[in-house]
Amino acid sequence: MTAPALYNSSDTPPAAAGFRFSRYLALLFFLLLFLALWPVGSYHAADLDFYAGGLQGSAYPHNLIGYVGAHVASFMLLSFGLSAYPFTVLALLCSLRRLLWRRGVRPASWEYPTAFLLLLLGCAMLLGIWPGAGAALTERLNIATIPGGVLGQRLCAPGSGWLHLLMNSTGSAIVASSLIVIPLGIIWFFDWQLLCGNPLARMTAGLTGKFHKEPTVEEMLQAHPPKAASRPTEVDLPMPPSPVQEPAAAPSRPLPPRHPEPAAAAAAAARPPVPRPAPAPVADGDYVLPSLDLLDQRDESQNSVKAKEIERNKAILQNTLDNFGIEATVVNAVPGPQVTLFEISPAPGVKLSRISSLETNMRMDLQAASLRILTPIPGKNLVGIEVPNLSRVTVTVRNLMQDPQWEMSRMQIPLLLGKNISGKTVILDLSRAPHLLIAGATGSGKSVCMNLLITSMLFRFRPDQLRMIMVDPKVVEFQAYHQLPHLIVPVITEVNKVALALRWAINEMERRYRVLAKVGVRDLTSFNARQRNPAHPEPLDDLGNVIPDTMPFIVLIIDELADIMASAKAEVEQGLAKIAAKSRAVGIHTIIATQRPDVRVITGTIKANYPVRIAFQTSSHIDARTIMDTKGAESLLGQGDMLFKPPGAPSIERLQGGMASDAERDRVVEFVSAQAPQDFDESVFRSADDEDNGATDGTIPGASKLPGVADDDGGEDDSLVRQAQEIVLRDRRPTISYLQRTMGIGYNKAATLIEELERRGVVGPQIGSGKREILMVAPNAFGDKKPKPTHDDDDDEDDATR
Repeated sequence: MTAPALYNSSDTPPAAAGFRFSRYLALLFFLLLFLALWPVGSYHAADLDFYAGGLQGSAYPHNLIGYVGAHVASFMLLSFGLSAYPFTVLALLCSLRRLLWRRGVRPASWEYPTAFLLLLLGCAMLLGIWPGAGAALTERLNIATIPGGVLGQRLCAPGSGWLHLLMNSTGSAIVASSLIVIPLGIIWFFDWQLLCGNPLARMTAGLTGKFHKEPTVEEMLQAHPPKAASRPTEVDLPMPPSPVQEPAAAPSRPLPPRHPEPAAAAAAAARPPVPRPAPAPVADGDYVLPSLDLLDQRDESQNSVKAKEIERNKAILQNTLDNFGIEATVVNAVPGPQVTLFEISPAPGVKLSRISSLETNMRMDLQAASLRILTPIPGKNLVGIEVPNLSRVTVTVRNLMQDPQWEMSRMQIPLLLGKNISGKTVILDLSRAPHLLIAGATGSGKSVCMNLLITSMLFRFRPDQLRMIMVDPKVVEFQAYHQLPHLIVPVITEVNKVALALRWAINEMERRYRVLAKVGVRDLTSFNARQRNPAHPEPLDDLGNVIPDTMPFIVLIIDELADIMASAKAEVEQGLAKIAAKSRAVGIHTIIATQRPDVRVITGTIKANYPVRIAFQTSSHIDARTIMDTKGAESLLGQGDMLFKPPGAPSIERLQGGMASDAERDRVVEFVSAQAPQDFDESVFRSADDEDNGATDGTIPGASKLPGVADDDGGEDDSLVRQAQEIVLRDRRPTISYLQRTMGIGYNKAATLIEELERRGVVGPQIGSGKREILMVAPNAFGDKKPKPTHDDDDDEDDATR
């Protein structure tokens, strides 16, 4: 059993504890009970006779709490005797401590109230052994000869008590004393042990089963919190470990053998801490990157896979291979956070398909929910079998960020993913990816993974170094980030604005390429690191403005791509493809996610432009192949278990994703948002604003200016209008549905083109349920004859259905 969570060292409990009204109720109850039991001036044995009608007079009742107090106090004294007094005093004292001074108090679990009941029973039994104890007081309270009450008398009274008949007075006293000492130890553990030091830690461990070792690092850090360490401002600077001295915990029992760590990790752990450079100021003040103090710290060693479990599974796998006559040997086991990889060496001439065919038998023998067989392990002449662990480790964000690989990383845009099967931290450099596709079934860990990716960027970049555009059509995933100063626009929840954001990103990409060409550099990294020569001023950009010293990275994060593709598939698919194909050099990257991994969402165009992918648990092997081009995701365990296809690597790696809780996310967002104001770019949605506010350039108010339709003065998108005009004049069918089928566009785009043709006088207005008139004639279509305006009469779907 692991130790319960601890409160902070301050007098105020953490936010998770919150306001507990039960503390006030407990204090009030025990205070009233104490007043009702008070033998001087409150409790009187004749009170019950008075209420029963046997006594008369104005002197009754004596009890301070009246009718209720008299009955409750009488029940306690008759049932437990004098033991009701130490029980009430101790309970009142603990209630006061938990309400007024909660420093060092552990959250109460079921052992805590049970300890009070056992203490009450133990005192009653101990008093029941000696009927003459406290004769004067018991006579006054009308419980003479039963100082332990009815329970104490029935259990331990000499000559008649049940326990006394079995164990005599000595045995009864030992049992009763143990029922007092053990609860006192439990109450000490929950209320006083952290406050008064640790003199009884080992004894408390034996009584409660809570401790397996001395105080953990978390307890020591709570007692002496470390100072917040600042981080470097540039992403290419080394980030050494935080100078926190972790005390060595002396285990009270032998731990299972641990597998040796890689030499690089051991050397990095032994490296002395190096001071971090102070963060550089930004334009509006000193911006400080978040520190690890904002993240929760959990002990992951308690859930590590045990050596006995590994040996048992190894023997079962070897026995299964022998039973089916396959000459192969289980040679090694690599334990991971969620699964253990067993490496099998087949004899020469053994077909690997024979081992793969035993998946069902192995799963039954191991009693495992799922298995994943690698035939072979990439880069080895071994077969791998991934078996789920009985106890799984939760990979926390703090544990990942304390890894030297993260702190010393020189990646441009490092993103934490989790740990691989050997426990090594895996980091993705988004600038090399340069785009990421995430897919998996609902509840498999996709949203938690995206929170971890965003948290990684917030821990490394200031708002002037990285900007984001977040798309959340479900209006639930990214609303916690709406205050971030890194946002270019507020979190997008309307699907019709996604195409505008993609169009803005494409224009920004083209603008950046023109800026890089004028400066004479190849990519954004070279642009930001260039040395400016004052003797040779740099050229101006296309608008005549001074070219800035640096430009930030831009990351577009789109959640639930399926909802967007259902409404504007053509625009979104083409926009993502264009950005993915050209935006790497200028520092624009995308992260897209979906919970419906089918071919209508993850199309061939998207798969071709997103080679770096993450697959969480899927419902079928068909969905797994849609994401990763191979099966395996259907055998994942959920809860962050995922397959990762690294950039440029032919093999697929299995990872356990890091857990970024909502509380951690909110603390980081609040810390970041309090340091810098938001600066939105209004030009991203300028087309949508023009449509809402009406035209101001002489056109008809409300005329269409949506993406894909330009004004009469020409432009790249004006070709769509000209193409639609040619189709309508050639085929004489001015309907939305016909344009939609002929041009291969969506319904909304076709409707926009029809409205634009109406504004230009090509077709007439929609009158009732009738057909539109064609007001122009196609050039040279009828020679010198000018036909009369005609109607479209061969389409079932008409403009009137809009």
